[in-house]
Amino acid sequence: MGSKVLIVDDEKLIRISLESQLKKEGYTVKSVDNALDGLKMVKSEEYDVVVTDLRLSGMSGLDFLKEIKKQSQEIIVFIMTAYGTLESAVSAIKEGAYDYIAKPFSTDELIIKLQRALSHKNTTAEINRLRSELQAEFEFSNVIGNSEAMKKVLETVMSVSDRDATVLIRGESGTGKEKIAGAIHYHSSRGTGPFIRVSCAALNREILESELFGHEKGAFTGAVKTRRGRFELANGGSIFLDDVDDIPLDMQVKLLRVLQERAFERVGGEETLCVDVRVICATKKDLLEQVKEGYFREDLFYRLNVVPINIPPLRERKEDIPLLINYFLKKFVSQYEDALPDVSQEVIEVLLAYNWPGNVRELENVIEHAVAFSKSKGISLETLPEYLRRIDNICTDVLSMDLSNKQEINLQDTLTEVEKKLIQWAHQKTNGNQVKMAEILRIPRTTLRNRLIKLQLFEKTLS
Repeated sequence: MGSKVLIVDDEKLIRISLESQLKKEGYTVKSVDNALDGLKMVKSEEYDVVVTDLRLSGMSGLDFLKEIKKQSQEIIVFIMTAYGTLESAVSAIKEGAYDYIAKPFSTDELIIKLQRALSHKNTTAEINRLRSELQAEFEFSNVIGNSEAMKKVLETVMSVSDRDATVLIRGESGTGKEKIAGAIHYHSSRGTGPFIRVSCAALNREILESELFGHEKGAFTGAVKTRRGRFELANGGSIFLDDVDDIPLDMQVKLLRVLQERAFERVGGEETLCVDVRVICATKKDLLEQVKEGYFREDLFYRLNVVPINIPPLRERKEDIPLLINYFLKKFVSQYEDALPDVSQEVIEVLLAYNWPGNVRELENVIEHAVAFSKSKGISLETLPEYLRRIDNICTDVLSMDLSNKQEINLQDTLTEVEKKLIQWAHQKTNGNQVKMAEILRIPRTTLRNRLIKLQLFEKTLS
């Protein structure tokens, strides 16, 4: 069915002619001869477009327009007028008319205007839909976690969102740094402005400056036209610089200037451009260590580190894993399913025992894999990726214990003993090769060495 059009005009011949021609073009058309009847129809039915004369009996076209807009801002209104003065046109458009058309006009002229207006409306609706989906993705409710560490992160995010302070987010890959950055932007006064994301690690030195600051035509080979950079595109909104630690030292000077002055020049340009933009950065490294080693400017670090947010790795907040499992199940289970699949206790134990080097992103992939292979039979060990099923066999051997006659248990001592057994298992499997031990335990080598020292295991291998 075509778009619905209502024609309101007291000239019968015009109504009949327009109605006939628009129906031939595929529109669903109705017509009335006065504004009061037109208003009743707008209130009782949904119309995409109202085409109304400016001079009507009972109510003027401008008053009719105002009443339509009270009813719905989405309805496109065209004003027809035999008095095509600038004054009447401007008054109508100020009150919300999409456009006006002066009598006499051809039906073809009106049809062209209708097509443009409806195309614009559909495009606007799609943009609003995508914006709503994007905003929904970055709702505070999507920052999952009841652990104390994540509560602290969320409190900080909520506190600084509506301020323009520069934010530096630190966390390992896969911890959700971009989601935190998006939550800050979309819950700020800049939320309706652009949110421009830049992966500094994905851009090489030659194009990074142009990507950030833009370039003038002819600035370098291949610069066939002037191009705006990411900072210009972010004007009025926020820019998110992911992996900011990968920006070369000479480029860090220019970034520092933007932070201090909100001004820069395009590559090959002389004009100084000023922008109103909030800067949110993320790093997977300890920038202070990078400063000490000479890889990062100290003055830039302190400019970025106004509001630091540290996102803990998943292995340090395993109490959040059940919540995350449920969150990802809701995301990946078909909307046509009556309920979420059951997750077996064995699966829960495996996922809690695993160290999650890929953090939340890895868990998300695991749940997506499990849902794909569940076949509506629930999430069992068989639905997990093969490498996690191997983990289950290890855990079964290590953790098997008879608790039936126990009245109490020292949890910390038990966990320490389990950790020793796992490290001893890895030591035996790799003949004491620490690199391989760290790999099969899926932890950083530095973490392994710290655990070996703390547990006083294999001291000869550390000397």
